[in-house]
Amino acid sequence: MKKAAFLILIPFYLGSCSTCYECTEDVIQYSGNTPTDTVAQSDEFCTSDQAEVEAREDAGATCRVN
Repeated sequence: MKKAAFLILIPFYLGSCSTCYECTEDVIQYSGNTPTDTVAQSDEFCTSDQAEVEAREDAGATCRVN
């Protein structure tokens, strides 16, 4: 009985594991109202919610599994 319960819970446990990502996006720097430069900004984060990764990519970031 304990083995059956363990085998049933494994997919739920593995499905909720966090994956770490590194997202990079170009950020425009301004001097007053004038754009002066573009720099790449990286951010590392861990999540089990794929929607968070998709939201960052929709905002212009490029994400990869870290």
